[in-house]
Amino acid sequence: MHTVLKGATLIDGTDRDPLTHSVLIFDETKIVNIGTEEAIPIPDNSKVYDVSGLFIIPGLIDCHIHMDLHGMADTFQENLVKDKLRAIRTAKEMEDTLRAGYTTVRNLGSVNGIDFAVRQAIDAGWVKGPRIITSGKIICMTCSGTEYFSGMYRIADGVDENRKAAREQLKAGADVLKVMATGAIMNPGGVPGAAQLGVDEMRAVIEEGAKLGIPTAAHAHGAQGIKNAVEAGVATIEHGTMADDEAIEMMVKKNVFLVPTLLVDNLICKAGERNEIPAFMVEKAERIKEKRHLVFKKAISAGVKIAMGTDAGTPFNFHGKNSMELDLYVREKLMTPLKALQTATRDAAEAIGLSDRLGTLEKNKIADCLVLGKNPLEDIGCLLDLKNIRMVFKQGMLQKGWSGNGHAAND
Repeated sequence: MHTVLKGATLIDGTDRDPLTHSVLIFDETKIVNIGTEEAIPIPDNSKVYDVSGLFIIPGLIDCHIHMDLHGMADTFQENLVKDKLRAIRTAKEMEDTLRAGYTTVRNLGSVNGIDFAVRQAIDAGWVKGPRIITSGKIICMTCSGTEYFSGMYRIADGVDENRKAAREQLKAGADVLKVMATGAIMNPGGVPGAAQLGVDEMRAVIEEGAKLGIPTAAHAHGAQGIKNAVEAGVATIEHGTMADDEAIEMMVKKNVFLVPTLLVDNLICKAGERNEIPAFMVEKAERIKEKRHLVFKKAISAGVKIAMGTDAGTPFNFHGKNSMELDLYVREKLMTPLKALQTATRDAAEAIGLSDRLGTLEKNKIADCLVLGKNPLEDIGCLLDLKNIRMVFKQGMLQKGWSGNGHAAND
């Protein structure tokens, strides 16, 4: 049976102009046809939704979340919540993420297999949630601060240990691997600018993933760590806060994506003003916030590809509020609304290696799409309004929206 959305203005995620009076036809999985109401015949026995006056966009993609973190002011408090409760909470928050229009997320670090369990539950249809691409544990060297996130890190020193650590995550079911190329902000003792795993250590992880066609992402704030990660062969740089000109040039040359996670510093600094967050996090975030924005602008100007990621789950960075990152890009005049939207659709799909299936609304791609009440190219902030997200389709199946009487369900 086919599903048909007709009459809306369709924004397909490419650079093409929006298509007015559109028809979008898909089956249980893939897009079958796209065109105008005049040009595209509607198949017999189709389920037809008249969405005239509304807007259709591709399903959104967040390239960097931590699905089992809850946005607590002090992330150490996560350690006091039992894993079985964290798993239930994670499932609920992945449903919130789907309702907010995110049909795919890339999870870059979770504790004790919660990510794999919730992914399995979603795939089995036990609960609703986005398509989950997940890394398992984060691979890092012996360093200060890992105990702040008990069970999230796989400590590995030397080439052989890193190779084994990668194999362990792959055995557990990882779709992506993550390495620590530098220190971090959100643990005590972490030095964001300091390089950590070496080129050979990261290359061992990357080689193991490559055997199965699985890419590697690198947490990297400092310039030397970024350069080490790019030289080793990572697919994406997460954060990229202190990238220098050489690092940016290397990223362009090697076609490495930047996932900037700009929202994190803003939220931490605002919470710091209210004394709601550990002082060490605030001090580090304030020190690098402006630098991160400047690097982001320079990277865009140089031609670095950008993929949207929120770091959702970090302090006050709640699941289901992912589009705050897109709103920030536009409010601070870093991007146009279209370019911001593309970082969470077309460009995000390319960054995570799924551009042949996701990211744009084109024939034979997976039918992930949203129906909106307002035009995001005029107000990207409309993506933060759940009532504006009238329908969510994931892989051709309605996840949120129309009730049996033909009216959009309230949310």
